[in-house]
Amino acid sequence: MGRAALQACSPWLALLLVSLLCAAVLVRLSRCRLQLARVRRLHRDQQGSAQSLSFVLTLPFFVMIMLFIVQVSQLMIGTIVVHYAAFAAARSAIVWIPAGVDDYLEGPNCIGNYYLDPDAEDQVLPVLDPNDPDYGPSDGGVTYRVEPGSRKHQKIASAAMLACMPICPSRDLGLDLPGRGPVMADVLKTAYAAMDADSLGNSRIPTRLENKLAYAMQNTDVEVRFFHKNREPPLVTHFIPHDPEEFRFNELGWQDLITVTVKHRLALLPGPGRLLARMAPRPGSSRDEVSETIEHVNGVYVYPLEASATMKNEGQKSVIRYVHDLD
Repeated sequence: MGRAALQACSPWLALLLVSLLCAAVLVRLSRCRLQLARVRRLHRDQQGSAQSLSFVLTLPFFVMIMLFIVQVSQLMIGTIVVHYAAFAAARSAIVWIPAGVDDYLEGPNCIGNYYLDPDAEDQVLPVLDPNDPDYGPSDGGVTYRVEPGSRKHQKIASAAMLACMPICPSRDLGLDLPGRGPVMADVLKTAYAAMDADSLGNSRIPTRLENKLAYAMQNTDVEVRFFHKNREPPLVTHFIPHDPEEFRFNELGWQDLITVTVKHRLALLPGPGRLLARMAPRPGSSRDEVSETIEHVNGVYVYPLEASATMKNEGQKSVIRYVHDLD
């Protein structure tokens, strides 16, 4: 996770260094000097002063660059948080998928509502025909995508949403808490009050927590995929003789790779977000890719961030060896 986050932050770091260099050049051109003694006397100084022309001309650009530095820093923090959210969701997946949620579709190591991933590469479908010479466990495997809605998918998605809450706006955007949002908000408020008893005297904290959670739930998408090896029982309807207690038609195999992708729409600052969303004229036919990726949703300018994390399925039941019984 750390290496992927650093690679994703490298463009923002380059922009940050360039903006700091521009700010330093503007300070040099305006002939500003830091005098701490005068700064300390500034709050009680009642005399007027005439600013130099160079300072007046460079001040708007300096303010714009400083806001850009703050925005780039926020994007770097958001990138790291989204990578952590993907890690937290993948960790939640390898904990909840081996757990038994119900006895029908989502028992131990079982998952409900999945389908063949059309975007996956190197798909090798299992051979289910007993008369085929390649019938039986083989190399390769199939990638499946889990549909949202199942209880295990909800647990995985909740881990990503909670991880993204720190970078969500706390102001009221008119967003409602969907689904189990009110229950999650009550748990968050109780935990926050338990960790900081002084917060009970601040009536704005519960509302801000709800606003953050509502934004995270409505602006965070979670995709769950897993790679099922053909060395394990196939996840399709088949007529391979087996004991129903050994494996089920929707049971993941031992150490199947589970990949969780988190897509979060990061709320930008109002000023820089409005500026970056404007289409910049480009020579020729080149496109302004920055403004094309920024959307204006519910009065907020948002920038899409994405991260993925892959872990192996755990559990005990799936260690039973898969062997075709041809007798």
